[in-house]
Amino acid sequence: MAVDFSRPLQTWLPTATYPGFRFGLPDMVLGQLPEPVSIAVGRAYKGWIIETEAERGALEAALSRPIPQPEPGRLHFKSGPDAACAAPSQGPPFVALYVPPRGGWPFLVLSAWPPDPERRIRIQRDRYVWEAFAQEGDARAELERLAAALPLAPVFIQAG
Repeated sequence: MAVDFSRPLQTWLPTATYPGFRFGLPDMVLGQLPEPVSIAVGRAYKGWIIETEAERGALEAALSRPIPQPEPGRLHFKSGPDAACAAPSQGPPFVALYVPPRGGWPFLVLSAWPPDPERRIRIQRDRYVWEAFAQEGDARAELERLAAALPLAPVFIQAG
C-alpha cells in the first residue's frame, strides 16, 4: 500500500499514548510505522518520550503537519516530530513496564539510565531506552534483565 508522505503524519502514522502511571514517569507516544517505512528502518514503531505539557503540544502540532523530506522518499523525523521532545533529560534511573492503552498495541519497557558518555546503545534524550513487546511475558523478561543491569534502579509495573 502506497503512503502519501505529503499528508500530515497523523493521517498515515497511527499513534497511541502510554501515560506515565506514577509521579516521575514520562508519557510515551508510540507511532506504528507503515510497512514501507518499517521495512526500511527495521522496526515497527517510532516512539517519543514526553516529559511536559509543552512537549505534548509541540509533538501534537508536529504530527498534524507533513514530515520534512529533504529529498523524495527520505523522511526526516529529527527536524519534524523528534524535535518536539528531544531535549536532554536528567533524573534518577528506573525501569518501567507500561501496559497497552488499548487493544492492538504492544507492551513497552522504558528504562532511564545514569549518565555514561561511553554508552553504545540506542538512547533518547541522553537517558531513555525503550522496547516494544507483543507479549507481556517477553516484556516482563526484559524488565527482569534490565533490573539486573540497573540493580539500584526502582522497577515500576503498571497495573493492567
